[in-house]
Parts: sequence; structure tokens; C-alpha cells
Amino acid sequence: MLSNDELAQGIHFVLKLPDGAGASVYWLQKLRGDAARHWFEIYRRSDWEALAAEAVGVFGAPSSTEVVERTVRSLRCVVIQPHSLTVGDLAASAGKVEEGLS
Repeated sequence: MLSNDELAQGIHFVLKLPDGAGASVYWLQKLRGDAARHWFEIYRRSDWEALAAEAVGVFGAPSSTEVVERTVRSLRCVVIQPHSLTVGDLAASAGKVEEGLS
């Protein structure tokens, strides 16, 4: 559960997925309000289909391992680590979205 302070001030979400070789790739994003609430529900429900469909538009470019590790050590974070998805699944999902826009 997110506190009212976390919703108002924001909380860091970490998305961790393996790449094709099995190495971890991290994304880091500070979300507030309804966006934080929405992503916490995706995490809480393990709604990996929604994650795959929406993550590219929210998380943007990957973050370095060092930045993510420093953030996780020093701040409360929500770490989303679906074991059934890979970086390729996000790319495939993003491609489906782009096809729908053409």
C-alpha cells in the first residue's frame, strides 16, 4: 500500500527484466498520484499483460545498475520483477502499439 505522502511526493518504481542473454536491465521512474496508484496495482495484481502494454510509455530509457542500486538502498521503492517477461516482450508490445497507430 502506498501512503498519502508517497502518492503526493512520488515513489520510485524499478522495473527489472532480463535481456536475451539473461542479464538484468533496469528502468527507474518516480511516479506520483494516479500514475503511482495505477502502477502499484499492476505490481500488486501481477498484471504482466498490462505491464508489457504500458511500460514503454512510462519507463523510457533503461537506467544504469549503479543508479538503481543506489536508489533502492537509500529510498523506499517498488521493484517490479516479472519472471515471465523479458526486454524483448516490451519491445514486441511497443511494436504492436506502433502498428495500431499507423
